[in-house]
Amino acid sequence: MFHRRTLIYALLILAGAMAFAVVCWFAVYAGPVTPDKFEARLQENASQALAPPEYDWAQVEVTGHSAVLRGEAPTAELQDRALQRVQLSSGRGGWFRGGLRHVSDETLLMPPVSPYTLTATKHGDDIVLAGFLPSPDAKTRLQEVLEAEHVDPYHLRFHVDYRDGVPEGDWIGAASLGLRQLVRLLDGELVLTERRILLTGMVSDIEVRNDITVRMARPPSGYGANVEIEGNPVWTARLTGDRLILSGAVPDAAQRTEIYELADRLFDGPVENEMGIRPMRETDWVRGVEAALPNFLNHQSGVMAYMGDELVIEGRATPSVIDFLREDFVRVGVSTEFSLNTVPAATPLDAFRALLETGAPPDQAVCETALQEALTLGPINFEYASDELSRETGRVLDGVQTVLQTCDQFRFVVDAATHADGRRIALQNLTEDRQTAFASYFIARGVPLDQIELSEVRTDQTGLPVTVSMDQDRQISMRLRELEDD
Repeated sequence: MFHRRTLIYALLILAGAMAFAVVCWFAVYAGPVTPDKFEARLQENASQALAPPEYDWAQVEVTGHSAVLRGEAPTAELQDRALQRVQLSSGRGGWFRGGLRHVSDETLLMPPVSPYTLTATKHGDDIVLAGFLPSPDAKTRLQEVLEAEHVDPYHLRFHVDYRDGVPEGDWIGAASLGLRQLVRLLDGELVLTERRILLTGMVSDIEVRNDITVRMARPPSGYGANVEIEGNPVWTARLTGDRLILSGAVPDAAQRTEIYELADRLFDGPVENEMGIRPMRETDWVRGVEAALPNFLNHQSGVMAYMGDELVIEGRATPSVIDFLREDFVRVGVSTEFSLNTVPAATPLDAFRALLETGAPPDQAVCETALQEALTLGPINFEYASDELSRETGRVLDGVQTVLQTCDQFRFVVDAATHADGRRIALQNLTEDRQTAFASYFIARGVPLDQIELSEVRTDQTGLPVTVSMDQDRQISMRLRELEDD
């Protein structure tokens, strides 16, 4: 009797367990959450697994408990990783685990690139890497190398693509060697093409140049290196973060005082005066420094150095700053040779700040906000009775150019009016010339012709519709073309 009862209990327990399993299966596969809610959860999990930017090439589509992965993978490693991430996005799958049971891989693989090139440029504290890397792990390793050299992550930017085709040997070791020496330059560039390293730039003294040359002479096996570094400048001005450092030598105490007082008056930040005095036969370069200094201080980062026979400026600045600096130096008529190697840079706009983090293209609302922000950076003015844009318009021009280049999928309209604030600013012909000059400024700097349109000049008393606060002589403005206008 005892054994029969035990058997009955065992059967009841087994039946209960089976019933519980059936209920669980029903709840997962045949309950009220299926098919739409459960499938939506699987789709959300799979899409989230591909959210990191290195998987922006991949798309996944879930149907029931199956998924299809599509896209063109930049590397075989990322192709495998994407498939694995989708497979595990809702657990390990199976009939009772409730995850994906099958993932079809329909991805394609991009061909390897050749030549395989990585560049790194240093302007002031900023370091920008561009080109190709084999994997996210390689990016992490190079980040660690630079941070070990005390590079602030805030000043480090990667504009790289992941691609196959990396040369054989210790390619990452070669890149690391070059980066460790790049950070020692005042300004410079590292180019790693296939298995050849080229390091160019400027250093503070000859000893640093010699040490870099010795270290670069020992690249990884199978790799070669060339070093083209200018050393031992006579005098330098260096923009480092929010500091300006003046160092080296000038011909006399009066010129040292002039340079320091000019910099202190123009620069909105601490100025470190490390300049000494050394008698020199050539002194005209000081006038060149004083002519270039105002717009050099408008650089986002950079270095200005007198090399003994040439005044060199390198760094990053907006296009108008570069134009004005060149004009100022030529106007002074200094006999010293002048080399301006500044790289054009975009104007930082709050409206685009989120795009720097996500890399996503801007939509119409973001572009409209950015344009209005750019238009408030200053006035849009012209020289008297002329269609020549005045210098105080430079910040607006730089901001608008950044918007045009970032929002290149949209069209923009330049509006013009003969009247503002109820009074006439210019005759119609001059207003039309100014409208054309404003648009031509951007076209001359690479903006496509079909991205900018000119509206009919308004000649009534009302002038332009004011959407933002501008100068009283508001005569020219720009707006984003509405999509329904097409």
